[in-house]
Amino acid sequence: MKQEGLKFFTDTHLTSIGLIIFFLFFVGVVYWVSRKDNKRLYTEMEEMPLKDAEFTYER
Repeated sequence: MKQEGLKFFTDTHLTSIGLIIFFLFFVGVVYWVSRKDNKRLYTEMEEMPLKDAEFTYER
């Protein structure tokens, strides 16, 4: 069986640049999420459902 879907990707430079851009974006997002500066923010976000439950019972 012939791979006809790949015949449209004739410009390998653009394909390589796109791959590099998406890879760098993925690495950037992983770095952004795993920074130590965000630990306080994530701790607050973990406790939000518990705080929300406290407010619903007070109403």
